[in-house]
Amino acid sequence: MEVQQLLSKYMLEISKVSDEKSLYIALSGILRRITDYQTLNVISQSSILYSEPVNDIIDEALFMEYLPWVEERLYPTFLPKDDGYVGLIPIFKGKKLLSTIVLTTSDEPTAEVIDYLQLLSYLSGLTLENLRLIDFVDKTREYFETILNLSNDGIIVFYQGEIEFSNVKGSEIIEDYPIILQEIEEKIGDNETFFEVELPNTFLSISTKEIELQGEPRILVDVRNITSEKEVEKLREVDKIKTNFIANVSHELKTPLTAIKAYTETIMNVPMTQEEIREFSETIYNQSLKLEGILNDLLDFSQLESHTLKILKEPTDLCEVVNRSILTVNHLAVHYDVKIEFDCNNSIEINCDKKRIEQIMVNLLTNAIKFSDKNKKQKIVRIEMENDDKTVKIVVEDNGVGIPADKLDRIFDKFYRADIELTYSIPGTGLGLAIVKEIVEMHNGTITVESREGEWTRFIVQLPKS
Repeated sequence: MEVQQLLSKYMLEISKVSDEKSLYIALSGILRRITDYQTLNVISQSSILYSEPVNDIIDEALFMEYLPWVEERLYPTFLPKDDGYVGLIPIFKGKKLLSTIVLTTSDEPTAEVIDYLQLLSYLSGLTLENLRLIDFVDKTREYFETILNLSNDGIIVFYQGEIEFSNVKGSEIIEDYPIILQEIEEKIGDNETFFEVELPNTFLSISTKEIELQGEPRILVDVRNITSEKEVEKLREVDKIKTNFIANVSHELKTPLTAIKAYTETIMNVPMTQEEIREFSETIYNQSLKLEGILNDLLDFSQLESHTLKILKEPTDLCEVVNRSILTVNHLAVHYDVKIEFDCNNSIEINCDKKRIEQIMVNLLTNAIKFSDKNKKQKIVRIEMENDDKTVKIVVEDNGVGIPADKLDRIFDKFYRADIELTYSIPGTGLGLAIVKEIVEMHNGTITVESREGEWTRFIVQLPKS
């Protein structure tokens, strides 16, 4: 009965253990009451895991040759030695030996005690296996958390709409960009598994995946900061655009210079009538105007880049400016067989830089004419103006080739020319619209573009009256 009480006490103690050492302490306390041992060692693969008293080691020669036999039988065994016994008590789970208790005692245990020791061995084995498993899980979790926390990607797990886990990088991203959580929730709701989010000075690439833990769904989210990659991509693209720009400008400069040189040499070296000289001189003059336009674009761009471009505002009749712009591009409209429609009976006065607003109109009209659709019988550029007490809206619309939808957001970029075959057959530096946008914004106005490829394009300029 005493042994059964001790066993009940052991069951109480074993429920409190938190690690392998505390298990052996509880077990050694019970064994002392049952066997009244002098020395107790716990060994595993010839290593001492625990000893009672501390550092009191039993001579291996007394039991080592019997260990394989005990491991095979998994049953407590007591060997007579000199004036006492050496007990070998296996701690096991199933058929797996986890450790062995070796003790010395002066009394031989009864069969009933052996049976209780066998029960203790089994219960201790279950507990020991669970403790080792918990320890393994804890160390594994710590190992993987260390790996995850060293990752440059933010890793976040959502469970029922709440953050269940976030590595260090994920927590940093959430703290720096709290709006990202809303973006993630919206995209998850739309069943998007990969998307990019553009924030001020930051690009984030996000991928999501549905996972399960014990049958319950979760969302694994990977957030990667790709700002550097985007910047490199942009730099490469700008470098490519600049290279194309330089080649394009070189070609644009060479064409009028070649014409001027050829016509001048002809006048100098070939006998010509007065009318022929006049005709050649007109060509030279027109080519010089073209050359001047290219150089003016480059000069304006240089001033815009260095923030030295100035505007001089004065009361201006906008209708007069538009009519003068139409006269400037009229020869081009005739060449492309484009009809320009504009009707302004009443003057519309605003406070602006007359020269720069005319530059805007000439640029928009020139583009509309050059990009007319040669396959259409009637090619039209239409100018409309609307005004109220505070603003004036100028709309330049054509029925030309249009702009591809994926190019619209780039159309005002410096050096940019829409990558279509027609673009490269039409002269230009690719700076015009960038300069137009800067001038409009210097007037505290806005410019937008709408287009349908193959049908029409509409530029809308809004300027404050004062």
